[in-house]
Amino acid sequence: MTVRTVTVADTRFLLREEGSGPGTPVLLLHGVPETSSVWRDVAPHLAVGRRVLAPDLPGLGGSSYAGPFDVPSLVAQFAALIEAEASGAVDVVGHDWGGSLALGLAGERPDLVRRLCVANAPFREIPLHRAVHIPFFALPAVPELVFRLGGRRVVDLMLSVAWKSAKPLDDERRAEYEAAYTDPDKVAAMLGYYRAAARPRLQALLNRTPMAGAPKVKVEKSLVLWGALDPVLPIATGESVVRDLGADCVMVTVPGAGHFVIEEAPAVVNDVLLDFLRDDAAQSAPAKKAPAKSAPAKKAPAESAPAKSAPARKAVKRAPVKKAAVKAPAKKTAPSSAPEAPPSPGTP
Repeated sequence: MTVRTVTVADTRFLLREEGSGPGTPVLLLHGVPETSSVWRDVAPHLAVGRRVLAPDLPGLGGSSYAGPFDVPSLVAQFAALIEAEASGAVDVVGHDWGGSLALGLAGERPDLVRRLCVANAPFREIPLHRAVHIPFFALPAVPELVFRLGGRRVVDLMLSVAWKSAKPLDDERRAEYEAAYTDPDKVAAMLGYYRAAARPRLQALLNRTPMAGAPKVKVEKSLVLWGALDPVLPIATGESVVRDLGADCVMVTVPGAGHFVIEEAPAVVNDVLLDFLRDDAAQSAPAKKAPAKSAPAKKAPAESAPAKSAPARKAVKRAPVKKAAVKAPAKKTAPSSAPEAPPSPGTP
C-alpha cells in the first residue's frame, strides 16, 4: 500500500492507495476513533483489477482541514477528492462516521457514487439512549477537558467498550489511534463533527420546527454490514438504514463482532465486500468467471481466533423480504427490538 498526500478543496488528505486496473475504484472511509489504517486487512483483497483509495477523514489522522464540519461541507471535500483521483463514479464503503459521510455523499452527489456499503453507521435514526457519547461530544468545553485529563485512556475506553470479538486489536494500530485522538487539534476536529451534527437538532428544538430530512439516497446497489453485538448501535439501527435505502438493499450481520466490525472480523468483511463488488473483479481478472447474479447464499471464511473461542457460526444476510447467509465466527444473536430515537441527521 502506498501512502501519499493529496490537496483538494480545503483539505490536505493523507491517502492510502492499493491496486490498479480498469475496475470501478473503491473509496474506503473510516470511523472514530480510527484512521485509514482500519482498512489495512481489507484494501489488499479488494485491489484486484481496481484502485482502492483510503483517506484519513478531513481534520483527522494525517489529513489537515479546518472546517466547517457539517456533513455537506465534508461531502464537498470527498467530492473534490473523487473528481481529482477518479474519472467517474466510485464504489464507497464507510464505517461509523465514514458510513454517515458515505450516505451523505450518495445523497448530495449521486453522480459520484455507484455502489454503497454502510457498516455500523446510522442514517436518519439514532438510538441516543445507547449512543450516549453523541450528545456528550456535542457539549461545549467538557469533552476537551476529558480528553486532556484522560489522554490515551479515553481512546482505549472507546475501543474496548464497543469491541466484542475474541480477536484483539493489535498493539501497533491501537498506539496509532491513541496518538491520533490525543492530539488537541485532532480532538477538536473530531468533536466538530459531533457538534455540527447536533446543531440542526438543537435549532429545531429551540424553534419548535421540524428538522430537515437527509437527502434520498439512490445508488445502483446498496449493502448494510453490521457487527451484531454492537452495544452502541444495535441491529435495529442497521435495519432502519436498510428501510431508508429501499427494498433492494441487503443487510449482512456478523455474529461475534461489535461496533468495530472491519477490524474485528476482516475475513468475513473481505468475503462480503468481494461478493458485493464482484462484477468489476470478474471483468478485470479473466482467469475467474463471474458467478451467477443474485446467488441465494455465499460462504465466508471463518475468522481465526484463540483456541478457546466459540466455534464459527453464520453471518445472516438480511433484506426487507428475503434472507441468505454467509459464515462468520462467534455467537449468533437475534436482532434487537429496542425502540429507535426520533429521526436525526446521520452521525456515528
